[in-house]
Amino acid sequence: MLQLFCPDYRCKQLDQISIDWLITKQIKVIILDLDNTLMTRSSLAPSETIQQWVFAVQKAGIRIIVLSNNGGKRMRNVQNLFGVPTISWAVKPLSFGFKRALQCLEVKNTDGVLVIGDQLLTDVWGAKRLGLKVLWIESRSGQEFIFTKLTRTIESFVIKRLNEKNLMPRRMNNEDFFTPNDHCGKR
Repeated sequence: MLQLFCPDYRCKQLDQISIDWLITKQIKVIILDLDNTLMTRSSLAPSETIQQWVFAVQKAGIRIIVLSNNGGKRMRNVQNLFGVPTISWAVKPLSFGFKRALQCLEVKNTDGVLVIGDQLLTDVWGAKRLGLKVLWIESRSGQEFIFTKLTRTIESFVIKRLNEKNLMPRRMNNEDFFTPNDHCGKR
């Protein structure tokens, strides 16, 4: 059961993921969470460094779709800024939104798909339910919904259990980077 909450990779923030690493891992599509992954919940646009990262990913030929349990002006801003498709009200961790994202980009083979998000109980669990690779962003900056605060409490318990069972991916050399987790294979 714990393995459904176990990310394959982890890092502190989005812009620490190198384009070379994505290419080496043969990532063709990124399903990207919005709140506290791409940008803080209180922001109307991603930071300049995150924008540069997204543009570099796109320049490398990797397609991006933004998948969020929220919607509205912020999603439209992201869509306009990056020219990427977005899916609002995804109801993560249910598979509906993830399946819509794959259909939207006409993905047939999910081997080259990477989900990136900051919540174990929505992004990671949802991705794992479909057998997708997932990278967990540890960043917790910005405001959060009351419901998210509740899930963060549950999430801290899950993180503790994953660490106790040695299932959580470790950072390489204690650096803010990520390593694959051999203990958490596809479902």
